[in-house]
Amino acid sequence: MFETHRFLHPILGSDIREGNLLRVGGVYNAWMEDGEAVFQAALVHQDARPDDPDQFDPGATVGDVYIRLRAYGTDMIRLYISRSPEPIREESVMLQISPSAAREPLHLLEKTDGWLVLSEDVERAWIRRADFSPQISPDGEIWLRFQDQDHFFPGLWDALPAYWFEQNGSQIAGFSLQIQPSEHFCGSGERFTRPDLFGRQIDLINYDALGVNNDRAYKNIPFLISSRLYGLFVHSHSKMHLDIGAHSSRSLQWLMEDDCMDLFFIGGCDMSQILYNYRCLTGFPALPPAWSFGAWMSRMTYRSADEASGIAGRLRAEGYPMDVIHLDTGWFEREWICDWRFSAERFPNPSEFFARMLHKGFHVSLWQYPYIHRESALLQEAREGGFVGASDDPNSGVGLGDTLDFTNPVTAAWYDQRLLQPLFTQGAACIETDFGEEVDERARYATLNGKQYRNLFALLYQKAAWEASCRALGNGEAVLWARSAWAGSQRYPVHWGGDPASTFDGMAGSLCGGLHLGLSGFAFWGHDVGGFHGIPDFMESRPSERLYLRWVQMAVFSSHLRFHGSSPREPWEYPGVAALVREWLRLRYALLPYILNEAEKCTQNGLPMLRSMVIDWPHDPSVWAIQDQYLFGDSFLVCPVLHDGVARTVYMPEGEWVDFWTGQVLMGPQNLPLRELPPARIPLYVRRGHTIPFAEPVQHTGQLAQARRFNITFDESYPGFNGSELSKWVRI
Repeated sequence: MFETHRFLHPILGSDIREGNLLRVGGVYNAWMEDGEAVFQAALVHQDARPDDPDQFDPGATVGDVYIRLRAYGTDMIRLYISRSPEPIREESVMLQISPSAAREPLHLLEKTDGWLVLSEDVERAWIRRADFSPQISPDGEIWLRFQDQDHFFPGLWDALPAYWFEQNGSQIAGFSLQIQPSEHFCGSGERFTRPDLFGRQIDLINYDALGVNNDRAYKNIPFLISSRLYGLFVHSHSKMHLDIGAHSSRSLQWLMEDDCMDLFFIGGCDMSQILYNYRCLTGFPALPPAWSFGAWMSRMTYRSADEASGIAGRLRAEGYPMDVIHLDTGWFEREWICDWRFSAERFPNPSEFFARMLHKGFHVSLWQYPYIHRESALLQEAREGGFVGASDDPNSGVGLGDTLDFTNPVTAAWYDQRLLQPLFTQGAACIETDFGEEVDERARYATLNGKQYRNLFALLYQKAAWEASCRALGNGEAVLWARSAWAGSQRYPVHWGGDPASTFDGMAGSLCGGLHLGLSGFAFWGHDVGGFHGIPDFMESRPSERLYLRWVQMAVFSSHLRFHGSSPREPWEYPGVAALVREWLRLRYALLPYILNEAEKCTQNGLPMLRSMVIDWPHDPSVWAIQDQYLFGDSFLVCPVLHDGVARTVYMPEGEWVDFWTGQVLMGPQNLPLRELPPARIPLYVRRGHTIPFAEPVQHTGQLAQARRFNITFDESYPGFNGSELSKWVRI
């Protein structure tokens, strides 16, 4: 009746006759244990034969499965599915559970055909005795159901509620949820595409993405949000595969290389509360220091103290506001051979260099990576101390060398004291934690194998660098510039968007990545102004002047603003737009009071600084396709120009908006076609009635406390930019 290829499971990508497919079957026992509801179910061998529905064999029971339900506050339910009767694993570097998410005791109410799980008098779950397909309500409002109805007949299925697949000594755990028609999904980390992930298949495996226009990602986060207003966090660092209605439009399917399924269902009735609740589980972002919200200047790379000092001096002389000079790959004795030591010839007195830069108002950021290069003098010490993954192959490692083993607690101490603290003592203000996506999976690590370490590497690496920074600089002054991420990495800001091409599509892909990251629990995000690499010549092809200006305009309305690229990025290298770039930087510094206020709020709520419109208008189907405009903080609607033309359409969402340039009051929702956009400006709007604090622009944030402050209220009284007090200081 059906061809042989029907035995190939479309999600597993395997012939299920060549392994064991074990599904969670009927539930036959339930009890309470320390405020948790615990259930015992059959583990059933799933027959692979779909040939004849009348011959379908439901399979033999081969063991037991234990299901634990735990409530956190009134908005979150944890569902833990394991083949072991052991309690939930409590220790996890991914979790940093807030006191506001304290455990809420549950109780059971037994019925003829199953059990109701309640907290107080609120129903939180329904577990039936028949085949396992629980219904979960994280907040007592929305109900979610595991998928048990995605089949043609019982032996020919497209999704199962919960199962394991065993093959060649490995196992994959999987579960499926029902998708409703017209349901949208977002999150999952960095995605270089539109907000709505419905119809996508995604591998949650960290990669050096090599750009921002492909399906690889530097930052994968096992967290989704649905337009039905629930979130799902899968507490694991294993390699995962997501199918969001791609194979079957009625099923969300999630697979992981793990022996258990630890699922947090998150409610809250609106997107910001769901994001807040997720942070209550995995941690809130720290507030970066005020100077980090100023502009950063970099290229690949400044090769000497004299060169970096010269750049800093010219920035000051020509009036470009700036707070940070970043030293990229060239501050070592040999470029790219990272040994955490300055070249004695080109940086003969690092402490004096740092002091001279700080006197000019510049903090200095230093690039490095989490590997010990094979040509580094540190390699033998690192191998003998067990600070890197061990291998019997002398040529093992990833391209940059042996992987630091942060699963070994002594590695973090060595990395801190031996490598980073001397740099902080000399005067460094920030460490760029570049790379961190990939490990040598063939190596042996202290507590995990290479596959298990892969995704967790980013979090452990950034945690070590962050804690070293805090010890050296104090909690209020620590900041990173990080590329990779996993769940929990949002605690250690700032993350940037990787290596985009110096093209408009690179700029557009960067923005998509930042919007998705904000939908995945992160508050702070930056990107390389001008793009990182040239096309067609990696090192020599520069961005056009129009692209450079457009990228600056978008960056002014990002939480963090850094110029960086494989070719020069200083404004005078783009003389046709240099004067306008200066004015846009002055606008950025005029906005610092607003930016700092919004940043502090973002460390306490669930919101990112750069905010996808789906957060505020999740029930508006139009916004799920919008990837070229966003909210910056609570007040600004920013519509960057992501092409070389002079026209674009703005979607004005529900509410009243004031045109930042003209003062015109506009009503949403509506599409607003704009035919002639001057290069000097982008479409920019402010919520009607909002009052924005400004400051007279300064040259660096060290002068901000003495700067004159003023407020502008955006309503019918606002005369437009040219008639406002702001125009005295900024000329755009």
